[in-house]
Amino acid sequence: MKPSIIALAVASCIGLAGCNWHSDSQESVNTPTVAPKPEDKPIIKADLFLRGLNGDWGTAEHAKLQYLGNNQYETVLRVARGSNQFKIADPGWQIEYTHFTEPTEFDVAQDYYPKPELNENCMNDDCNSVITFKEKGYYKFSVSFADESSATMTVTKATQTEAEKYYADAIIDPAMVHKGHSIKESKPFANFDGSLDTVVFSVKDPKAKLREFGISTTTELRDALDQGVIVNEQAGPQVVTGDVAFDALFAMSLKELSQLSVSEIKDGNYNFNKPIKAEVFETGAKWHYVWTRDLAYAADLSLALMNPTRVENGLKFKLSGFRDSTNKQYDGEQIVQDTGTGGSWPISTDRTTWALGAERLLSALQGEEYNQFAERAYNALSNTLEADRVAAFDQKSGLYVGEQSFLDWRDQTYSTWTPQDVNAIGSSKALSTNVVHYRAMRLAAKLAEQFDSKNAVKYGEWAKQLKAAINDKFWNDQRGMYVSYLFDNGQDIAIDKYDMLGESLAIISGIASVGQAKKIMANYPHSEFGVPVYFPQQPDVPVYHNRAIWPFVTAYSLRAAKHTMNVAAANNAVQSLVRGTATNLSNMENLEWLSGKSFIIHSDHGADASLDGPVINSQRQLWSVGGYLNMVVETIFGIHTESGQLEVKPFITGWIRNNLFAHSQQITLNNFDYKGKQYSVTIDLPPVDDDMSGYYPVDDVKLDDKGNYQVTLGAKVGNDSTIKVISGVKPYAIKDSRVFSPKEPALTAKVITNEGNKGVAIDIASQYKINLYRNGKLIEQGVVAQQYTDMSQGFACYVAESINDQGFRSNPSQPVCVGDEIRVKLVGEYQTLKQGVSTVTVSKDSGTVKGLNTFVVPKTGSYQMAAWYNNNLGQLNTGITNTVKQLEVRDDAGQLVGAGVLQMGHIGENNGMRYSTPIEVKLEQGKVYQLALKDHFNMSYLKSNETYIYAGGVKGVKNEANIADIRITALQ
Repeated sequence: MKPSIIALAVASCIGLAGCNWHSDSQESVNTPTVAPKPEDKPIIKADLFLRGLNGDWGTAEHAKLQYLGNNQYETVLRVARGSNQFKIADPGWQIEYTHFTEPTEFDVAQDYYPKPELNENCMNDDCNSVITFKEKGYYKFSVSFADESSATMTVTKATQTEAEKYYADAIIDPAMVHKGHSIKESKPFANFDGSLDTVVFSVKDPKAKLREFGISTTTELRDALDQGVIVNEQAGPQVVTGDVAFDALFAMSLKELSQLSVSEIKDGNYNFNKPIKAEVFETGAKWHYVWTRDLAYAADLSLALMNPTRVENGLKFKLSGFRDSTNKQYDGEQIVQDTGTGGSWPISTDRTTWALGAERLLSALQGEEYNQFAERAYNALSNTLEADRVAAFDQKSGLYVGEQSFLDWRDQTYSTWTPQDVNAIGSSKALSTNVVHYRAMRLAAKLAEQFDSKNAVKYGEWAKQLKAAINDKFWNDQRGMYVSYLFDNGQDIAIDKYDMLGESLAIISGIASVGQAKKIMANYPHSEFGVPVYFPQQPDVPVYHNRAIWPFVTAYSLRAAKHTMNVAAANNAVQSLVRGTATNLSNMENLEWLSGKSFIIHSDHGADASLDGPVINSQRQLWSVGGYLNMVVETIFGIHTESGQLEVKPFITGWIRNNLFAHSQQITLNNFDYKGKQYSVTIDLPPVDDDMSGYYPVDDVKLDDKGNYQVTLGAKVGNDSTIKVISGVKPYAIKDSRVFSPKEPALTAKVITNEGNKGVAIDIASQYKINLYRNGKLIEQGVVAQQYTDMSQGFACYVAESINDQGFRSNPSQPVCVGDEIRVKLVGEYQTLKQGVSTVTVSKDSGTVKGLNTFVVPKTGSYQMAAWYNNNLGQLNTGITNTVKQLEVRDDAGQLVGAGVLQMGHIGENNGMRYSTPIEVKLEQGKVYQLALKDHFNMSYLKSNETYIYAGGVKGVKNEANIADIRITALQ
């Protein structure tokens, strides 16, 4: 998983992926060659960097101060407007120089001194320098040292020549990109505030075999990128439509795909940030590694067709066997779940997204190449499905537990308290993750017919059962959509949140019925700029997953729109993809959803600057590139390969014809390779009119012996499809109840006695009306938040949710639990963890650890069992050392009466304690029971993590927790 600490955007990038500034440039790095005299030895022997500018505290190549001789240094940096903190420092932070008493001025030589030990006189907590750029652009930093005790630095605006010295093809004047071009056209894009952004497109010679395009924009770009770019077509797929803008954007997307085609990858968490050789696609300009879900979704969208070899290499890179030092519980390859929440799998369980990429790749392979990859894919899928069935499958609901797919920044979409208690996410069930499990089962069943016939029926039946469970548990008939996740509180609570990736995957995967699919596309809220990945939004949370458009999700929504023939949704998706790519001169990672902007500065509008965002946003994000190419190749030109054969079924709406191709009579996709043969698709367009509604069905498709498809469209078909569009809400209006869910309530509870009967008093703090649940059952609905008394007996866990004036329900409150419980200690040597708490360490090598005592239950029924533990092996948001153990319950005859996997995710506190995810077992009154805890496995057991530099990596497997006892509670 990519790092997800929000502070990464503004502060500590050290050791994390995505911090190399030079790589988010659309130009190549141009490091000047400086040859000082041999006898010239600098006072400072270490390399020096400007660390912190553009929010980059790493050691990017552009930030390195180049030694000019005579203790003089300089560099040029392209920076965004706004305030920055920074220091002059070496890579290891052993040397730090700072101008810490007043802000840095321009065109003035100012003194920089070693960071003082005390910071009473500093402007900020870490004695950083502060500089504010009123406008983005290229700036030169000139540094000189008289001795080790001080430096002098002058900051000036760089000239074109100075910029080109450090940035190849630097563009200060965007008009440069159109110089010498014969055709130039402008396209206006309306903004939320009534202003216009203008993008200018030009082509040097429209009839050239490989054309040169220029694109410039008035949009303020993320990361201070140049306002213009030159794009040269490359050999390979090409679109010729008569629309310079459309042709140029397709060429630019292919250029970005070429930039993402690398021979080595690296990530600060692996191999000590040293390159790993691999002919693959890296993930983005700021992400230089291969991530399972990013690659899989990108491959499914189009990249498996555009470059099957690189996709295959990448998919294989995300497979791993077990380390030799392990028991190899599922011998053979597993799909890798990347570093993730609380130490990864099975809190994060969407590794089965791999199946989507593999399925699309298989449609592009043939012969022995197909057979070899298909067999390896089947074995990996089978091993993964079998492992997930044990560790992540909930028998009671028929669903898989774990985090939402890709929505993995906890406070962006889950309750605000879950980042501190990630096991609540581990026991929840997510729509998107369950759908990709379904897709993995379906592919495994298909491949098993060739490689393992005895499992074909089993995986097919699993898929059928899972589809039924998804429809039973996730569908909200009132909203006409599937809820995004279920919260486990004894029984599953369907949360009033919705995500377009999950909805789209359910539609295109055949889980949703025709009627359900149409309702989803009509009911899911959009803005005029596109579809948000999640709705409603989280209050007081900056933009990333929250309040955001992600182009790859938009591409899936476009697929779903085509599937349901929802013209309005399709048009919204196409314009969103085109606008985002055109105005930003790149296929961005994400955009703010009510403006379509790559960055919203709230203070520009008098709002809270802490909510600025998206907090991280990479250019040429792999799945965004895939999403744009998919729109062109699959939707507009209609290339489909699901059957293993190339089929052409374009979807051209009235808006696409009359807006994108208003000056064209014919559009062509040339040089499309499929299974060793080259194809072209030419579509004859009907006459232009003013009607933007409806779509044109395909009337006729002809294929000649040279691989040329000729498509004729029929008369426009009217379409009554609609979408729900949110309007009148500004992107900086951070509390509007039309788009934000309310904050979740806060609860306290205590046992009381009323006329001799025991009960529970629950205090609920919320400014809204609330719903109150006991063990997952609704006991108060739509009532005023106050104190409530519940006279139920036994152990109970309470949660509440707030309800705003639009009827949107919040995420659930943190549970409060009271009542009778049984606690069983474990056999082993207990050590004091903190005052009042002693624990026994249970590791990979502990063998079977039994309960210290047997136990009996007061009455027959279902009981939950959870460990009270400490696991501080890694950060809350990442890692591979989620402790995964199997708990068994046996009766006094030694018969197994119940078992399940306990997850003990990272807790982020040295001496803190949490409850693990629970298992549920039916027990009988009067019987004597014994507990036993056994080792399972986590992601540290896989060979792929042998180079991971933190716990569970280079120093060996780690599956360990400090456990105080096992809590046993009755379910009511």
